[in-house]
Amino acid sequence: MTVIAVLPGDGIGSEILDGPLEFLRRLAAAGAPLTLTYGTAGWQATGSILPEETIEACRTADVVLSGAVGTHPGVTAEECPNPEAALISLRNLFDLGVSVRTVWVPQLSEDVTIVRNITGGAYADPSQREESDGVSAAVDQLRLLPARVSEVLEMAAGFTVDAPGRRYISVDKASVFATSRLWRATAKQVADRTGVALDHVNVDRAAYELVSYPQLPAVIATEGIFGDILSDIVCARAGSPALCGSATINPDRNFGSGITAMFEPAHGSSPHRTGTRRSNPTGAWLALAALLDWCPDLRLLGQATRIRSALEVVHRSGVRTYDLATPEQELVDMDGYNARILDELQALQPA
Repeated sequence: MTVIAVLPGDGIGSEILDGPLEFLRRLAAAGAPLTLTYGTAGWQATGSILPEETIEACRTADVVLSGAVGTHPGVTAEECPNPEAALISLRNLFDLGVSVRTVWVPQLSEDVTIVRNITGGAYADPSQREESDGVSAAVDQLRLLPARVSEVLEMAAGFTVDAPGRRYISVDKASVFATSRLWRATAKQVADRTGVALDHVNVDRAAYELVSYPQLPAVIATEGIFGDILSDIVCARAGSPALCGSATINPDRNFGSGITAMFEPAHGSSPHRTGTRRSNPTGAWLALAALLDWCPDLRLLGQATRIRSALEVVHRSGVRTYDLATPEQELVDMDGYNARILDELQALQPA
């Protein structure tokens, strides 16, 4: 039995999960081995961005499905200046050290997977930062441990094996950063050990290639902040930041010891769109597909493949949310889009 903790997130975070949660409820009702628990909306409910009940829900779950996190309507920056810090705390509490972002590029009928460290490196804890008073220097220490770099590259090699014939790039800036020289040396070692070939690409060159090359790489492995930026470039090629699902993963994958991974759409909380029901829920569906593929007893059901197939069918039909629609295409809101996905999923279920 897989226990899924559901964290609603901020802004559109809660509503963007409506379709995926409806599908999970249907799976549970049909006997799928899963249980849903719910966290708290955090600041508005308790005055804390990471209440103890949220941490406890994660301790007793196997995975988390989260809505987008960030600014929330009615909560000012003065009241809650850094809501994303809750994610950083959860990552460190449960050793969710590797980020995997999957961007679906419909016009190429393929995915691009960006694998990066999400703890350490640019995503350091506050002890490695010094704020400026306007006169003194601000300092951000960039520290990477060889073992953490190796984890990212080994996971990226695994994704590459699943995309035969497509390119795998390791991105760094070895001409400037000591951390990048460590990255490049480790990438060579992992490539030799796994037999999975890769190309070393400087980050500025990688940005150029992602914009200008007709074919996109299957896998990009890189340091956290580089990957954050490059994933948005790939989203631009795809057409919308809503076409990206995100996971933060504990590479040790020890089920039964608290959450092993957290899955969420990669886009922001879009507080100005909260309640409009216009947002594109694809990122939440992609996150759910990755979750179902991650959990051993749920993977056997084949539902991740069905979700991806349903997304493909609906996209080919010409149905679009506002962010992707052209004048000749059928424009639907979030609820209409979810209804199409759920109908396709029903049609794809085995008899």
